[in-house]
Amino acid sequence: MSRSRDKALFIARKNMAGLVYYFQALEGMPFTLPEVQTYLQGITVGGHKVSDQDKLKQQALAWQHLIRIVEEDAFEFTKHVACELNAIVAKDEAAVPGRFRQGAVWIMGTDYAPPDHATLDARFEGLRARVGATRHTFTAGVLVALDMARNQYFFDGNKRTGLLMMNGLFLSKGLMPFSVPAKSLLEYNEKMLRFYETGEEDEMLRFFETQYAREYPGFSFESGA
Repeated sequence: MSRSRDKALFIARKNMAGLVYYFQALEGMPFTLPEVQTYLQGITVGGHKVSDQDKLKQQALAWQHLIRIVEEDAFEFTKHVACELNAIVAKDEAAVPGRFRQGAVWIMGTDYAPPDHATLDARFEGLRARVGATRHTFTAGVLVALDMARNQYFFDGNKRTGLLMMNGLFLSKGLMPFSVPAKSLLEYNEKMLRFYETGEEDEMLRFFETQYAREYPGFSFESGA
């Protein structure tokens, strides 16, 4: 294992509470960061619905699973891994977690209609090819997160699954883990609605670059990593 990947995995484990907190905030869940930290220490957090705590558990399990498969050199950008992660992160949410959808879905707040389910396998293979042809891992990862959100491969958990797959690429190549900071969710949601409508990626790429640079000052987006 390379030193950069060792460091990235160490940071992911160390910042697990923050990564899980950002994921649950992305879903509008009610936990604070201290509550997430307490929960991950194995202590029950009072005052919350059992269903919310169950959902929080799945976010933590998904991150833990991702870190483990990267550590074991088992992460690959494949449909199998994406389905595996979705089965965890969207457990008890999606109609059929862990499988590409076999029906129509809608995205609230936009007139954009995700593609017909019959095209999803071909679209994912196209995404795999694009990832392989993209020089910079950071750019490839963001494109994955955007594509999986817009094409809605699953009945639920698409943004989170896309971000997990993005982080699988990041961690495998020694880039630090990243999710959308809770304080930037309004900006993220506004820009994503525009992205759904147009499919234009530049604004979202700049957003991710800005947020990542704030989290990790000095990172070079021109590096081959």
